[in-house]
Amino acid sequence: MTHDLKTPILWACAVAIMSAGPASPADDDGRYEMWEEPSHQLVFVEGPARVLDVRIVPGATSEFHKHRFATLYVIIQDALVANQVWETEWSASGPREYRRPGATADMSGYVEKPFYHRVRNEDDRTFHVVAVINERVASQLPSGSSAGDEIDNRWFREHRVGVAPGSRSRVFSFANDAVLVQYAAGSSHIVENGTRHGFKTAPGAFSWHPAGSEFVVVNSGDSDMEFVLTEIKK
Repeated sequence: MTHDLKTPILWACAVAIMSAGPASPADDDGRYEMWEEPSHQLVFVEGPARVLDVRIVPGATSEFHKHRFATLYVIIQDALVANQVWETEWSASGPREYRRPGATADMSGYVEKPFYHRVRNEDDRTFHVVAVINERVASQLPSGSSAGDEIDNRWFREHRVGVAPGSRSRVFSFANDAVLVQYAAGSSHIVENGTRHGFKTAPGAFSWHPAGSEFVVVNSGDSDMEFVLTEIKK
């Protein structure tokens, strides 16, 4: 469902990537990495992959932090925010439409044009996204090709998984590690290589799936559910 007109942080980030120059190398050592900033909680690390749970509550302003690796965002709840790139003025914060829960944004442009910024939540609702980072450089990875609206680039390949109430998905197995994000309330879990795990009930819950493992997604609730499944290319 589309909500009232507001501006998501991801639009502000996209504008900043196009307009902001790279952070000065002389300043880099004293700057927060994205996952060091307090509202960007690092919740999982495996090789070049990182998963962050990002929540900025109403009225809060993040610390300045840098973006320099390819990042895919899964929106859990959008909010009206303003963006300030280092040594520039705050951006305007509207009007735009809220991104729907489960929408994704490809911010692999961070690799070509890193930037250093902070954000301020000017809404009455928490801004909440799950961020998936791939720290590999483009020269190490194969090229991608877009398929419909799903992201497929050098760093990530996105899949949409829909599961009916009381049902299971097909069996998944990838050559890459993958992360599955549940973006709405509901009851689900994973059966992977014969083991049940990854029990989820809250928006933003996720599970990690190593390359080569076989798994299915189980919807144990009473309504349809959809998940964002992202391969982290290697």
